[in-house]
Amino acid sequence: MRYLFCSLILSSALFSNNFIKSENIVIDIKKNIMWQDNHENIEFTENWTFSKEYCKSLTLNGYTDWKLPSIKELQSIVDISKKKPSINSEFKFVVPSSYWSRSQDLVNKSNAWYVGFKTGATFRDSKDYDCYIRCIRTRFQK
Repeated sequence: MRYLFCSLILSSALFSNNFIKSENIVIDIKKNIMWQDNHENIEFTENWTFSKEYCKSLTLNGYTDWKLPSIKELQSIVDISKKKPSINSEFKFVVPSSYWSRSQDLVNKSNAWYVGFKTGATFRDSKDYDCYIRCIRTRFQK
């Protein structure tokens, strides 16, 4: 019985939601990352170069150090148990479509990686392709 109780506590800790919704952002407390989550995430699509510049110039909740997420960071918010959109339920402003990462294709530099939140799959395409944008920042800068 004691083993079962300890296993349940450990399981709930491992699978608990590490995301907290706050005004205009979602905080990943485990990875120490803030995610942009406001109406701009669903208003427009842009090419990869513009998307990087958009995040670099973003001021949100008083922070100015935003950037486009890496493909690994973007994959970390996918929830494959959900469809249309396949994203953690703390995110409110989501289109079940493609969102850019800052990760370039290592073989073809004219391509970059993105996540399609319709199913949570990862793709690469021309940087000229238009995707939605969701910026991130490290929560505690040194």
